[in-house]
Amino acid sequence: MSEKSIKEQLQAELANLQSIVDEVKLQMHLGAKEAQDKMQPHLDELEQELMQAKEKWDQFESSSESAWEDIQAGLRKSLKAMQQAFEKAQKHFPDQDK
Repeated sequence: MSEKSIKEQLQAELANLQSIVDEVKLQMHLGAKEAQDKMQPHLDELEQELMQAKEKWDQFESSSESAWEDIQAGLRKSLKAMQQAFEKAQKHFPDQDK
């Protein structure tokens, strides 16, 4: 896989995770106070992971070719942690018709 395609894939994952954070915020806004209280710690974790992933993305963008593999691994780890945090938060979403 080329560096360009990896960057495109990671950028798409980062954008997807930003939309996940936005979805959690929306669900919290629409939910009852009790649901908001349950979801807030998960949202805090998601936002922290997103911030770290964005910092790693910035490093990835400005890194030399030899360093980007290490940064890529860290970014993927952050993205995976965000997905797991979202899955925990999703359990507290109000029931929705899908």
